[in-house]
Amino acid sequence: MNSNADSYERAEKSASFKRIVSWLTALFALVLVGIYLSRPLYDPDFYWHLKTGQWIWQNMALPHLDPFGVPPLPPPSPRTEFILTSYWLLQLILYAFYSLSGMWGIILFRWIIAGFFLLVCIRWTNVRLNSVRAVMVLGTVLLLEYYFIERPQFISFVSFGILLVILFRFLEQRATRSLWSTLVPLSLLMILWSNMHGGFLIGQSILIYCVIAEGMKFFHGSLAPMPLRDYRILFISSVTALGASFVNPNALNLIKYLPIIFDSSYYVNTNNLEEFSLLAYFRETTDYAVFFYGASIALTFAALVLSEHRKNITWAGILAGTAFMGCQHMRLMPFFLVSAMLFLTKFVETENFAVKGRLILYSMLAVTTVYCVRDEFPRIFEATRSGLVPVQQFPVKAADFIASNNINGNIYTNMLWGGYMIWRAGPENKIFYDGRSLSIQRAQEYDQSRIIALNQRSYWKGLFDEYNIRVAVLPIYEVDGTPDLLTQSIYSDKEWTLVFADERDAVFVREVYAEQPSSLSHKN
Repeated sequence: MNSNADSYERAEKSASFKRIVSWLTALFALVLVGIYLSRPLYDPDFYWHLKTGQWIWQNMALPHLDPFGVPPLPPPSPRTEFILTSYWLLQLILYAFYSLSGMWGIILFRWIIAGFFLLVCIRWTNVRLNSVRAVMVLGTVLLLEYYFIERPQFISFVSFGILLVILFRFLEQRATRSLWSTLVPLSLLMILWSNMHGGFLIGQSILIYCVIAEGMKFFHGSLAPMPLRDYRILFISSVTALGASFVNPNALNLIKYLPIIFDSSYYVNTNNLEEFSLLAYFRETTDYAVFFYGASIALTFAALVLSEHRKNITWAGILAGTAFMGCQHMRLMPFFLVSAMLFLTKFVETENFAVKGRLILYSMLAVTTVYCVRDEFPRIFEATRSGLVPVQQFPVKAADFIASNNINGNIYTNMLWGGYMIWRAGPENKIFYDGRSLSIQRAQEYDQSRIIALNQRSYWKGLFDEYNIRVAVLPIYEVDGTPDLLTQSIYSDKEWTLVFADERDAVFVREVYAEQPSSLSHKN
């Protein structure tokens, strides 16, 4: 009797300990993800997306010509049409959340997207298992370290994950397969995805690949082909979803634009870090966080080799294909991270996950967390002090000054500030250049304007005359702390007046609004 009582007591203590550990891991995951979801709005492209959503709502139309750029505007092309109109649905959603509660509405949008993806994961795997949670948190941290939920590309990552869950639930649940339960969600997903981001092309590729890979299994019995009836359901559902993905304004434009999207020699891509390969990105930035991506690739394929799915050409092909794309282009790495997260959660849930494997997983999670999250606390503190729009990243006070003093005219500003100035000053004031890079000529002119030659008439003077630039919003210092040469050149030019300056930003106008300050350190 005493032996049974002791065993029962030990079992109770063990169960209590496991519950405590489970709650602690859940709390850890919530806090860690919450840190990323609550950080300030650092993404420079978010602001022109938000402004475009406002413009679409106010005009009840899509902008086929740029409503924010300094004329003359670039002629319509597949590329400009795609950039102007392919994100319209998400832009409207972002503006709707902003209308509810300002920038805090965007934070709410982040939490809703994260919560929705959690619900998808709950449908996919057993999130009560600590190892499953560890995989999910690791993948989430790697995703959110570089990519912002409020950007349309993040919706592509989420949509990609939903697509994989729908497809692989169909492939695994053989007894419950039906045409409509597969066709309807796939088609609805592809319609929504194709009206929010051009990444739906990857979704199309996955649908085509799954049909081909599952069809190839019929040629060899060891590949475990599905029943022919089920394959017909997969084929019909995939073809219908492919057709549904063309219900968007840019079905044909994207196909024409596709050859230059990932062309590293294309002018606007040459300095875009998102288009760099993993190694090129590291050489350019010396950001050691990219090694966590390499480690995640190694961990995933080690699990694949040990898994019962190692002969599943559908899973193996998707993992290999997305890993290759991610290594070639940083912007595509999240597609691998999503597919790896889904594969690894199912692996640690259903297969014998050895103690050494858990040790590697938890160690990688700990190191990744410490390395990646260390910069987030100062950012959140900054948000509580100065607001969700980081004043160290964008010319918030300069834009406030322009608005309060009713300064009008074509505006020249730093490319990374262009989207923010579109949000604050457009469309009444036109912006010379911004992160959309709609015009290759304008991109080249912008780069030339940053070159200040000694003892020569600066290129910017003729450029400003040609485009009737009346206002310049510029940083006082470069990122490395050295004085911004263009700002110094404009400051020394008699045609321009410095009307505002703080410790970071300066506003110049051609018309005299105020006395010329004695130095650029003047506080307005």
